[in-house]
Amino acid sequence: SLQCLSATIPLTDYFLGYNYRSEINPSNPLGTGGELATAYAELMKEMWLGEQTVIQPTGFKTQLEQFAPQFRGYQQHDSQELLSFLLDGIHEDLNRIQSKPYIEDKDCDGTNDEQDAIDAWKNYLRRDKSLIVDIFQGQLRSKLTCSHCKSVSVKFEPFMYLSLPMQAEARTIADCLECYVSEESLTGVNQW
Repeated sequence: SLQCLSATIPLTDYFLGYNYRSEINPSNPLGTGGELATAYAELMKEMWLGEQTVIQPTGFKTQLEQFAPQFRGYQQHDSQELLSFLLDGIHEDLNRIQSKPYIEDKDCDGTNDEQDAIDAWKNYLRRDKSLIVDIFQGQLRSKLTCSHCKSVSVKFEPFMYLSLPMQAEARTIADCLECYVSEESLTGVNQW
């Protein structure tokens, strides 16, 4: 996970350029007061600007363990769990929004998707705005149609990663994405 993030050039350039210090949000109760972002920046400096050819991220791991006890010790951990925690933590440390306003979800019916999507993204950015959002987040559109009255409800929601279904017949990521976005009928306890 750390190597993948390290190879994300806009993110690494941001931390190596020291621009992150001016964006640390020390008052965000969901963040770490900038400590996680700073520890990550130090690791990137060590990896990209240091003279060592092999890096042991022990200092970073020590900081990570303070905020995420589930990563204590040296047993194996889920890489997606680490990536999720790290991206979310860095986002909250660098969230440019100092005071998050309450925003009520708008009911959409699919008749004005383009404007509804723009409005939903603008509302999201009124609460969450950071380099992590800029690089890693997108927006999903979900549509729900009642099988009885045919009423339509459309939601536009932000996402950072997708949990794609892995099926035996899927050969490529495109196949998994196609399965992910395919229409499904909600029945039984899954009815909405």
